Amino acid sequence: MKENKKTVINKKILMIIIGILILVALCTGLWFIYSNTRDNPISGEKNITLEVVSERDNYNFSAQYNTSDEYLGDFLDKENLIGFETSEYGRFVKSVQGYEAKDEEQSWWNISINGESAVTGVDEIVLEDGSVYKLELMIGWQ
Repeated sequence: MKENKKTVINKKILMIIIGILILVALCTGLWFIYSNTRDNPISGEKNITLEVVSERDNYNFSAQYNTSDEYLGDFLDKENLIGFETSEYGRFVKSVQGYEAKDEEQSWWNISINGESAVTGVDEIVLEDGSVYKLELMIGWQ
């Protein structure tokens, strides 16, 4: 038996609505997971250690700071320690204390927290009391 044209159109509209509802539910679920697994900023004073290493320039620096900043990017910018480019993903560190990463030599700044390489950008790294933040100039895309 043939379905009439109106029934076919109604089924297509229903499938589109169901698809949109599934997409909205999926996006809401992913946002919920992201919000609950993301590190929350810690307010108040923190004592942190900043290390800067550039073997290329034979440069080593280490200092302790007291700060009420919540994110590493804000701290580094406020202390005028970094040069950066801004994109839709946040700040991209181009130089630290005047030592510049250069595309032609494939150099870039690696950020580690207590010896572990960061998995987020500088703007999402939450400052924690007693932590060591190391910025190391790396040569070669790894």
